[in-house]
Amino acid sequence: MAILTSAVPLARPGAAPRLLARLGARARFSTAGSAAPGRELLHTSRIPTHHFQDSLPKLPIPKLEASLLQLRYFAGAVLSKEELEELDRRIASFAVREGPRLQAELVARDQKVYSSFISKPWFNLYLSDRRPLLLNYNPQLTFKDEPSPSSQASRAARLAYSAMTFLRTLEAKVLEPDVFHTSPERSKQPWWPEVMRLLPRGVSFYGAAASGAFPLDMSQYANLFRSTRVPGAEKDFLRVSEGSCHVTVQRGGRFWAVELLDEDGATRPLEQIHGAMQAIIDAADSQPAPPDEAVGFLTSLPRDEWAALRTSLLPDNRATIDAIDSALFSISLDTEAPKTVTEVCRCFLHGSGVDRWLDKSFQLIVSANAKAAVNFEHSWGDGVAVLRFFNEVYNDSLSLPSLSTAKAPVSPPSRLDWRLTPDLKAAVTDAASRFASTIASTDLAACETDVFTSGVLKGLKLSPDGMMQMAFQLAHMRMHGSLVSTYESASTSAFKHGRTETIRSATPEALQFAATFCDPAASSSARLDAMKLAVSNHSRITRSALMGQGIDRHLFALQDLASSQGEVPPLFTCKPYSKLTRFIISTSTLASDALENGGFGPVNEDCYAVGYGIRDHGCRSLVMTYGRDSQGFAEHIEKAMVDMRSTAQKA
Repeated sequence: MAILTSAVPLARPGAAPRLLARLGARARFSTAGSAAPGRELLHTSRIPTHHFQDSLPKLPIPKLEASLLQLRYFAGAVLSKEELEELDRRIASFAVREGPRLQAELVARDQKVYSSFISKPWFNLYLSDRRPLLLNYNPQLTFKDEPSPSSQASRAARLAYSAMTFLRTLEAKVLEPDVFHTSPERSKQPWWPEVMRLLPRGVSFYGAAASGAFPLDMSQYANLFRSTRVPGAEKDFLRVSEGSCHVTVQRGGRFWAVELLDEDGATRPLEQIHGAMQAIIDAADSQPAPPDEAVGFLTSLPRDEWAALRTSLLPDNRATIDAIDSALFSISLDTEAPKTVTEVCRCFLHGSGVDRWLDKSFQLIVSANAKAAVNFEHSWGDGVAVLRFFNEVYNDSLSLPSLSTAKAPVSPPSRLDWRLTPDLKAAVTDAASRFASTIASTDLAACETDVFTSGVLKGLKLSPDGMMQMAFQLAHMRMHGSLVSTYESASTSAFKHGRTETIRSATPEALQFAATFCDPAASSSARLDAMKLAVSNHSRITRSALMGQGIDRHLFALQDLASSQGEVPPLFTCKPYSKLTRFIISTSTLASDALENGGFGPVNEDCYAVGYGIRDHGCRSLVMTYGRDSQGFAEHIEKAMVDMRSTAQKA
């Protein structure tokens, strides 16, 4: 554990205005392609970071008839006979009345821009939603523990230092482009980057694709650093600041600014960052903020409420808010020391709320026992960009020394103070109470087992992801007697400005599989056939979603277009469609050697939020609900896995 006495200096309260004044005089790190003197990069890619960006294919707009047929197909797994009959009438009417016109307008609008047809409406969906970011949007990704234990201040310093190395590599335009390699025997040969970099940007994607490599969209990285979501009346907006060199750090309800970059754009010495982190811990622990001054709670409120309160804060607190908004990112030095998997997930998903600022593009959270995570605001980006940053920073941080003694920083942290009226203090107290009430209404359970491993399932020639998804379906069938609309995230980053698409795991084949496993009279061969069909079909719909042929984004874009014209077709307002688009099981998975776990909140009061992963040694599912017996669902998942594996091994 680092030892630091109170003699380590802190900049006195009120230093924030001078900090902000200096920011205006500093130039952002040059993107000319070279690093600042004396500081290494993560790597130096032979292919410029954005080399493929101007030739990425556009996300295709599916045929109207195809999406409506698929809508009816998925509906067959979750709607009653009466609901299907009503949906059939609505689909038939839409197919000949409003649908063709809206489809033609969507196609015409898409032809005018080199972007994704879903990009703008999807941003608007996020930014117009008035619900709190807490649980509804911000997920967390937990880093693996370090091989050798370190102090909280040391780990925070090393992760922050590595984040700056990532930033430098990105802004120097030498971060390797994101590429999905389907034929690594060709595209990972030494000659490949040399050939790719010589191709003109306008055709480079197609040269890569010809060799079995598919470049991914890199546009989301522009919002990774110096970015924040600003609450507004009716709609929020994203703000990216230029030139900032600092992070904001929270501890004990107080805020500090710590400069990570010097005047030349070089990262400050690691021991200096370490000293700043320890100084903040010591200062906050000796004088934490009063409960009614923990302003971060306000970011957990419904967006219209937070927007109004932020407006009230601005006259007397503009320098502090500007420092937070413009920060490279936010760091939380949490006072909790979580141990179990559910404690860790809760700490990083929401924690006590005292030291969170949910609006920032991402928060780096380090617990008192040196566990660490990224909690990110979701409107600006998805898993691909965040996970790339996550992986690079984790791996780079392991190469840095773990410091045992903190030294006094040359540039001390600047405390950011708040001037709060009695009404604002009352608002903070109320927000804290509502935060606690929301968290208390949730329950979280973990299913950890080696019944499913990626190696075993691949050996049985069964898709690991498909088997996991079918386990969720069978669990719900056994627990509630039916299948429900299920969301699994699929990235469409293979396309220009791609975001996500829905893999609807509840299919007619999944329904037949679950019904067969619930039938005590079903034979082992019947169960095996139903399971194989459901799993292979899940692979089919996954490929379709990844290639931009899912239905949810297409139908949403048509509905959004109609809404902008003042009249929404009856298809989109009927009860069967509303039921189909209300996801009761919401799932997501990411695979990474740096990732210990991840979690997110339920998207509605009936939802089972399931963050899961499967590896060679086993699998884990974290289930969160608003009091819907998360533990029971987790137990049903494991029972489903046992039965499914047993059936497969009997073959």
